Amino acid sequence: MSDCPKFNSFRLRQSRLERLARLIGVVLLVGSLLGILVAWLAKSKASGGAIELVARQPSAGGWSRDRIVVNRGERVRLRIRSEDVVHGFAIGRLGVDVGPIEPGKTTIVEFVADQAGEFTFYCTTWCDPNHPRMRGTLEVRDAGEISRIPSASAQDVVLRDLDMPRDAGAIPSAPPSAMRGAALYAERCAACHGERGQGTTRELAISKQELFQDVSPVDMFRMLRGDVVASLRGDQRSKTHAEFARGWSDQDRWDGVAYLWSLGTTLDRLDLGRRLFSKNCAACHGERGTGDGPGGKYQPKKPADFTDARRMLAGTRNIYTAKIRRGGMGTGMPYWGNIFTEKELSALVDYLWTFFQRGYEDNETPPGKHFELRADSPSQK
Repeated sequence: MSDCPKFNSFRLRQSRLERLARLIGVVLLVGSLLGILVAWLAKSKASGGAIELVARQPSAGGWSRDRIVVNRGERVRLRIRSEDVVHGFAIGRLGVDVGPIEPGKTTIVEFVADQAGEFTFYCTTWCDPNHPRMRGTLEVRDAGEISRIPSASAQDVVLRDLDMPRDAGAIPSAPPSAMRGAALYAERCAACHGERGQGTTRELAISKQELFQDVSPVDMFRMLRGDVVASLRGDQRSKTHAEFARGWSDQDRWDGVAYLWSLGTTLDRLDLGRRLFSKNCAACHGERGTGDGPGGKYQPKKPADFTDARRMLAGTRNIYTAKIRRGGMGTGMPYWGNIFTEKELSALVDYLWTFFQRGYEDNETPPGKHFELRADSPSQK
């Protein structure tokens, strides 16, 4: 039967069809692989070697990466996409901030990782009741030893009363005015401390913040009233500050305190503090610092009310700086120590001081209205 011409012709045609089918299969397979390769190359070209990062609400998983590792000196390119709501993206202490990222849109940011260490990236737009959890780590590796960015200073270790309740006891009956205090200072204090607080051979300079790190406004008020016999150096003096403030009313003393606090800041620093507060703190503490922000209702404890003069005037710069660095234990407030620079922390604390004046005003008065600065203040130079 194998010698039958018809059978042999059938087998020949079948063999040819099988070879053709195999050839078509190979062509299709190669075509598919080429298609995948072309698509991958196109995507790679479009992304330019970028690191993909997807933002989702914390309830849906948060950032698609909780850690990004790059090498020091590397030019980093991030493609950030939001899948649900408006998010934001910033990297603390590196000056990277891309602003809002709308749903379904992609934002590309590039920067050079020129510092070794670990840096926190975070969402800058309130996106969910668990918004503070929208954080991740950018690790910048060096060939040598990694220089870690400190999250707290040595000062914070000794602040044992960080979470203790504070009550100034004595508070102003009206908003203190640094402008009125400037005139009182010129009359009674400038002879010793200098016209602009720069110091003289008789007394130390008082235009630097360092002098008031552990002194609260109410401490200074009590020194001027004579309740506390001490000096800014911390030693006992034969002549107290109360003697130089003789004849002043309590409101005069508070005006003097307001002027002393204004010497350590500038309008630019207050503006920086305002912007930091608006972007990072207002969601919980409220735009006016009254603790009534929309995110506050999701926290274990009500956010602090910075318009409460009895509380604010009893705190020190070191206490408020350390609170921001570490966050609020058991309050839901996140830590900011490895996000803000020292300059930013200081500016934010400067701005917080302005809020307590809000407690004396109507709802239309902006924070800091009475925290005015002299035009010739040394801090403006």
